[in-house]
Amino acid sequence: MLLQSKQFRQTLLLLFDLVSVLLAYLLAGHLRFSDRTDWLSSYLYTVTFVIFEVICLIVFMLMTPRQPGLLEAGRFQNAVSSLTNTVIMAVAGVFYLFATQTAGLISRYFVGFFYVAVLLINIALRLLYREFLLRVAGSATSATAVMLVVLKRDAEKIANELMESGESLVRITCITILDEDCVGQTVAGIPVVGNAGNYLDTHRENVYDAVFIHIPYDFEFELKKLIMGFEQMGVTVNLNISIYNLDAREKKIASFGNYSVITYSPVEHSILEMMIKRLADIAGSIVGLLLCLISLIIFGPIIKLTSPGPIFFAQTRVGINGRRFQIYKFRTMVDNAEELKQKLMEQNEMKGLMFKMNRDPRVTPIGDFLRRTSIDELPQFWNVLKGDMSMVGTRPPTVDEYEQYKAYHMRRLSIRPGITGLWQVSGRSQIRDFEDVVRLDLKYIDQWSLMLDLKLLFMTIGIVFTRRGAR
Repeated sequence: MLLQSKQFRQTLLLLFDLVSVLLAYLLAGHLRFSDRTDWLSSYLYTVTFVIFEVICLIVFMLMTPRQPGLLEAGRFQNAVSSLTNTVIMAVAGVFYLFATQTAGLISRYFVGFFYVAVLLINIALRLLYREFLLRVAGSATSATAVMLVVLKRDAEKIANELMESGESLVRITCITILDEDCVGQTVAGIPVVGNAGNYLDTHRENVYDAVFIHIPYDFEFELKKLIMGFEQMGVTVNLNISIYNLDAREKKIASFGNYSVITYSPVEHSILEMMIKRLADIAGSIVGLLLCLISLIIFGPIIKLTSPGPIFFAQTRVGINGRRFQIYKFRTMVDNAEELKQKLMEQNEMKGLMFKMNRDPRVTPIGDFLRRTSIDELPQFWNVLKGDMSMVGTRPPTVDEYEQYKAYHMRRLSIRPGITGLWQVSGRSQIRDFEDVVRLDLKYIDQWSLMLDLKLLFMTIGIVFTRRGAR
């Protein structure tokens, strides 16, 4: 029954991917070096093999959650997944060879043979594994037999959804309907064998390894008795947590202290991806602070001499989940800018909670240049290094904006704010409605990926050099 576990099947799939790398390594060596075996004992080739296996592991962890399941996808989709993974592995592998200056020491023919062999062997192993699961583990005798426990109105819909879900190792054998006595009838070709009074007796004449319960939270039925009754019979119980009618994007069973809980979250990202994002922030902030130091030497004295007040501007902003922090910029306005803001509110060109004004009289001449070139943003890399901000994220609101937020605005703060983001590269000076800013920030949160961050960083660099949208 281990093959019925998706986690176990994923582990086997990872093993086959790693075996693909091993077999491709040996085949590439044979094709390149013929009958010679001295390359097998070479320290350089051995280390390269280990690195290639590690790259394979990382690519598997990053890409598998984003790709269709082995059983859910067809043969062509599985081949495309193998091709995608191999291309990413090849790019990472070649980058490693050049970064370590070993590219000239490793045979180019060997590397070429290796990646072609990885692709072909991986496709073959995945397809053979898929056929094995479908024919052996998914056969009528080996598949997990399941009984649905539902209300009549949901029975056909749930049965069809489960049969069309691509979960080929599960077979629905019978149905129990709790709100009506439909025993003897069929739903979607599946016999109804149980009702509210006899559901525990259905196991005497019907084969099922597990039950799938889908009943609304407001249906008056003793759920504990239902679950414990099947559990005491040794039957696995699957309770559909979506019955609680909460439109959360992510739902999962987790632990909280000593308690088991259902966790609802807006978006969930892998730990590995978040680690990579943070490492990129640290590396980027170091480079940004070096640019900030150069700018300070050049523009610091000009800021000080042309307008009374400090070189840096510090302001309290609201970060991830309401945490307050001091944001830093080069000062581009007169020293009493916050006091003058109240007098200028009538000229606010932004609809909603933000303040934006063309030709703001508070901006100093050097401040106008710093803004148009985005140099004033460079001190924020200190916030990135500290962890208050990220290079890419949502716009951090001021305290007075935050205190006027409606509930749905709060989701903008579910991630770290950023120096740049989707709204900044979407023509920020042309956006006149705060709700458009919210929409773009939420779109970024929902669609976040490392590739999206990289894309936005390149777009930001282009905007800085063309000065498009800055004001």
